[in-house]
Amino acid sequence: MMTLQQLAQAISQRSEGRYVVQLADEMGLPEVDHASLILRLKRAHIERAGWRTVLLIELPSHSAKATHQWAASVRDVLPEPETSDLFMFIILKEGTHDEAIRIETDDRFCRKVVARQQETPMEFLDRTFLAALDPPGNAETLSEPLVAALQALSSAQSWTKSHINFWKTELLSNTNGADIARSLRASMTGSEDQQ
Repeated sequence: MMTLQQLAQAISQRSEGRYVVQLADEMGLPEVDHASLILRLKRAHIERAGWRTVLLIELPSHSAKATHQWAASVRDVLPEPETSDLFMFIILKEGTHDEAIRIETDDRFCRKVVARQQETPMEFLDRTFLAALDPPGNAETLSEPLVAALQALSSAQSWTKSHINFWKTELLSNTNGADIARSLRASMTGSEDQQ
């Protein structure tokens, strides 16, 4: 089972270049009587990005109710709109799989993610907003939904092959939907055998 320190270190590594990470010690947020840590993450390179507060806690399985009180107390002192970006990452010692699922489905006060017994810190983070951006291996052979859909389209409609890379770039951009639709339509102008 991972430790609180290992999870905090993994968050720091996974956030590198994506998020600015701060300890929330100076904010005067409520504490809990278990091994815990409060991190604040803000998107790097985005001037007006908001903060996400992540509560890390390590506790025995019979103490899981303490998470509700702590999350509620922290949420009460967070400024709006940060209350909607409150997360709790839980390391539950001797907890069962069923107990972990039960805790995760209860989203009162915050979103909760509970570490599984054999899970590594990076596997754990892959179930959160800190999931790896690029899966290991060749992206063309993985079951990434957009790549798979574009490959299927290319196989079914041969005229699309020359457009696939451009379409993928456009669909993954931060452009609004209407502009993407216009760009995709314009890229098809003049293609032969369009259907």
